[in-house]
Amino acid sequence: MATLARDVAGRRYALAVLDLARSDASFQSWATALDGLESLTQQASFVNALQADGMTDERFEAIARQVVPSIRPVELNLFRLLRRKGRLALGPSINSYFIELWDEERGIERAVVRTAVELSEEQRNALAAQLAQATGKQVLLEGEVDPSLLGGAVIRMGDRLVDGSTRTRLRALREQLVHGSL
Repeated sequence: MATLARDVAGRRYALAVLDLARSDASFQSWATALDGLESLTQQASFVNALQADGMTDERFEAIARQVVPSIRPVELNLFRLLRRKGRLALGPSINSYFIELWDEERGIERAVVRTAVELSEEQRNALAAQLAQATGKQVLLEGEVDPSLLGGAVIRMGDRLVDGSTRTRLRALREQLVHGSL
């Protein structure tokens, strides 16, 4: 999942959507709709065009249906509400928060693992299993290759960061040698 600046108002909308999704077990439908909302609103120029005075409700609905053919009336109502309030720019934030909240509901933790070289499928599975055991949750791993790392891995799970990179371990060893605590 890409890093993005999230607006706290996006979280409020996401919480409301989560309640709606719980009421009729429509989590996947909402996830699809909110992915579409993010696509529609990921650039300021898109938001400006959708909120422009010349944009009719009918044209807006047609565009929403092109992006999300399976959109339900309740989901379309959210899109319309955001447009009417001039809040379409919250689309990416709402989607990001919704995914996070839905994951929490399902007991899923997402982790981003940065390594110097790409991990094999076997390594990814082993790491996901270790993290699942440590967290008690199912872990979905996203890998990133960072050639600036000498070795090891840097893992981010939510607001937690585990820096097991070779550079960090060497720095810690140097500190121990300097302070004579080895």
